[in-house]
Order: sequence, then structure tokens, then C-alpha cells
Amino acid sequence: MKHIKKRGERIIKAKPSGYEEREIRRLGRIRIAVAILLLGVIAVSGWLVWERVTVPYEKEDAVSSVSSSSSSKEETLPVYKDDFNLKLANQENSLTEEQEPELTEYQGVQVDERIVPALEALLKAAEEAGVPLQLVSGYVSREEQDELFQKEVERLIKEESYSRVMAEQTASQNVAPGNQDDSQTGMSVVVQPEKESSDFSSTAEYRWLYRHCIDYGFVLRYPEGKKSYTGRDFDPNCIRYVGETAAARMRQLQMSLEEYVDYVS
Repeated sequence: MKHIKKRGERIIKAKPSGYEEREIRRLGRIRIAVAILLLGVIAVSGWLVWERVTVPYEKEDAVSSVSSSSSSKEETLPVYKDDFNLKLANQENSLTEEQEPELTEYQGVQVDERIVPALEALLKAAEEAGVPLQLVSGYVSREEQDELFQKEVERLIKEESYSRVMAEQTASQNVAPGNQDDSQTGMSVVVQPEKESSDFSSTAEYRWLYRHCIDYGFVLRYPEGKKSYTGRDFDPNCIRYVGETAAARMRQLQMSLEEYVDYVS
């Protein structure tokens, strides 16, 4: 027989049992955990999207170059230890007699013979990419470097009326004294496009060189914005052999050679 609720009759709800209360609390905790997890996933996804959008194209290219560099070469390049790759010559690190390069001539320029395979592979790849590069200079002896330095000092004294002390300090920012210039390692070379350009950094050759030099173990010796570390102005034409591993790490960390040597030591 159907029960008919009488006016004024109260409906009394049964209280949940202890088991039901525990189940309700457990389900509540599960919902909270799921909500926190979803928020975490959304936050991480948002950060990854932001990173992707804001990262400079140079860094993006560095990562892709590191992962694919070895597969694009016909041969595996020689591998040397850091005491060779990270040899440093600057105002605070003068080269010693034990650090003399093993010189050979390549395309009319003297370099350390150990970097020739990598240099040859780099220039060949540039030519195949339609952005041929040519060598301008390489190794400079201590005597030649001292002569260049003294000429710059005399020019500043004569043309700018500098004192000798001021002239030497100013000259060293672009022309280091003997045994304190990276060209004496035999591991730095100056390159330029086959078609002369007044601004190498604005050319397709430079853009290719910047993106791909690390694939062959080279980096910009004097990168932009690093004068406080290198002591030298930005020079897009000067590249330096440091080995593939160090080149990749320097690009990822956005470090100059001076910074990286200090970092690994």
C-alpha cells in the first residue's frame, strides 16, 4: 500500500554509518589529489610552451645540432683531451714552451695539424650548404704578435696622443702581446665568405657558421656580449677549436671559452 505523506510529517534522514563516512572522506581526498595533479600538469605544460616560444633560435639550433651532428658526418673526427682542447691564451694565461702547437699548413694558413680534420670537414660542409668560407689567417708567432702589439701602441700614441701606459692598456683590448693571444695556440682561425662583406655577422655565411660550427668542434672565440670575460670585442670571423663535446656544452650554457674553462675546472 502506497504511503501518503501527511501534512506536517517530518522525514528523518538516516545518518551514514562509520564505513560510509570513511568512504566519503576517502573519495574527497581522491578528488583533491586528482585536482592537484591536473593543476600540476597544466602548469608544466604552460611552462614548456612558454619556454618553447621565448627561447632564442640559437639555443634551439644548438640542441638540434648536438643531437644530429655525428650522424651528418662521413667520418668520425679525432677526439682529444681537454688539456689540448681547452688550451687558453689571454692576458691572464700566457702560453708556455710546452704548449707550442704542432704546426702544418692548410689552404695557405698555418694551424695546429690536429685540428685539420675538423676544419676540413667544416669548410666542406659550408661549401655543400651553398655558403662557402675561406681561411684568412691562423697561427701567429710570438714575435709577430709582439710586433703587431707594438705597432698598435705606437699608433695610439701618435694618432690619439695617449701616454704609453694608456696606449698599452687600450691596445691589449684588440691586439694582445706575444704569448697572450689565442692565435698562437694554432687552434684559432679567421674565416670570411668568398664574396667580401663589410659586415660578416649579417651574412648567410655567418648564420650558417654560428649554427653549425659546434658540429665540428668549433665555437666563436670572441662571442657577442662576452668582452668582460674574453677581454676582446665581438669578432664574428674568429672561430676556435675546442672539440665537439666542449663546443656543444658551451653553446648550451651560452659560455665563452674563458667561462667554460673556469666552469670545468
